[in-house]
Amino acid sequence: MERHWQETRHIEIAQPVATVFDYLNHWEYVEEWDPGVVSARKLDSGPPAAGSRYRLRVRLGWRRIPMTYTITASDPPHALTLAGRGETFQVEDRIRLDAIASGTRLTYDANVRFDRDPGFLAHHAGKRLFAGYAAKAVDRLQRMLTGSSRPPQLTAWTRMADRTILPGLIGFTRLGFLAARHRRPVASQLYRGRTMVLTGGTSGIGKAAAISLYRLGVQLVVVGRNAKKLSNLVEEMGKSGGGEIHTEVADLSRMGEVRELADRLTRRYRKIDVLINNAGAMFNRFQLNAEGIEMTMATDLLSPYLLSRLLEPSLTAAGAARIINVASGGMYTQAMRADMLVPNAVGHDGPTAYARAKRGLVILTQHLAKALASEGIGVHAMHPGWVDTPGLADALPKFYHQVSAWLRSPSQGADTIVWLAAAPDAQRASGRFWLDRKLRATHVFGKTRTTMAAQRELIHALDTMLGLPPLPS
Repeated sequence: MERHWQETRHIEIAQPVATVFDYLNHWEYVEEWDPGVVSARKLDSGPPAAGSRYRLRVRLGWRRIPMTYTITASDPPHALTLAGRGETFQVEDRIRLDAIASGTRLTYDANVRFDRDPGFLAHHAGKRLFAGYAAKAVDRLQRMLTGSSRPPQLTAWTRMADRTILPGLIGFTRLGFLAARHRRPVASQLYRGRTMVLTGGTSGIGKAAAISLYRLGVQLVVVGRNAKKLSNLVEEMGKSGGGEIHTEVADLSRMGEVRELADRLTRRYRKIDVLINNAGAMFNRFQLNAEGIEMTMATDLLSPYLLSRLLEPSLTAAGAARIINVASGGMYTQAMRADMLVPNAVGHDGPTAYARAKRGLVILTQHLAKALASEGIGVHAMHPGWVDTPGLADALPKFYHQVSAWLRSPSQGADTIVWLAAAPDAQRASGRFWLDRKLRATHVFGKTRTTMAAQRELIHALDTMLGLPPLPS
């Protein structure tokens, strides 16, 4: 009697049929969602089509088995058939996609046949492993394209950890990232071809985010004030495959240049899917910009707010756009009120001003999320943890020396930025504050809280300073 394994699974995915087909058609991405695949790579050039070949390594229990896969039939965007070959077995995967009201219904049928009888025990043990991998694979595929079955929530445990100082601070280190790096994965398909604007993308966390987004196939616009650094970034990106990269030169500490930048962006790009307000700086010495605004408030608070407001039409045109505001864990130590927008030179403290500006950015995130929800725009704030960057070493040398052994790499700090740019789960929790792909508390001390009246006063003061009409509350 011929022994074979067969599994058929059905799932519903909240994405258009064409999106799901394009993702599955790039079979080199199977390792993202199939836990039975250790690695996968395409063997020939050109877009995937019937005849395209792939090299895989798959796991079966403790074994790692090499395989070759070939697309044997393709009927875009509804059907895909692949044939796989191992040393002693053959696999046929048939995928059927049907459009439904909520997106796509996927039917996945996998058959494994053996060249010779594997034996009774091996057959039954292997069949059970195969069924388990198949169930996990389609479940993970669904979550990566649709999101988790439950919207993200701020759990009581996370709230307690944030308010208990030591556990909260440990979460800021690379240990916090390592504990959370597999949380809520996202399909690479959800990045490809989307237009994203990233400020402050030539060094540190911003550069790490730029590299990751480019490799995921994004049409990326990087904004920086140093033309040479932008040119170097483009040259570096060109050495690896990815999407597209464009640059814009602007000094974001000057509101006039922010307005000019927004004008150029709205003229050049019909729609903008994601705006990442990452540019920021800490000024230990009290300084005013050319427009008479204190540099910390100008760069870290007024600039991202103004850019977000001016790009609203382009974001609305995208249909389901996102604004990502990069804050800082330092904001946990400070409140922010309207009278702090014009700080006094006497007693100026760089870290305090920086923390206040970042607190203000989180307040604005909540305000913009409510005001722009009807336009389909999600607004998110995050903090990257403690990251090993030249900016941290220069601004806080003593702190840097004390915690340098525990600092995150720039790519670890940028992980949640990249995740927020496409994760379905993120859009289900607009206006919230994130660390390591997880909702976090916005306050750990009572002194940092402000009344709703004080928050409205802050927003009114910002609108007045920038000459902006108020948004609906």
